[in-house]
Amino acid sequence: MIDTDAAVQIAMRFLADRLGERQDLRELPSVQGVTAEEVVTVTGERRCHVVSFGWPLRVAVDQETGDADMLR
Repeated sequence: MIDTDAAVQIAMRFLADRLGERQDLRELPSVQGVTAEEVVTVTGERRCHVVSFGWPLRVAVDQETGDADMLR
């Protein structure tokens, strides 16, 4: 099970990688908050830590697997 601190680290690495792909050299935004929510994906519902970097930047981190993805 992924705890909140680990979820924040995973989300920060995920966001840094995504910004790097776009060659966006801005400093990473700070974490605004973390919640636990049911997130619906193409593969079904999963329990996630949702790490908010301020609207619209939110990253969901699966509590079981640690997989991360952007939320829209």
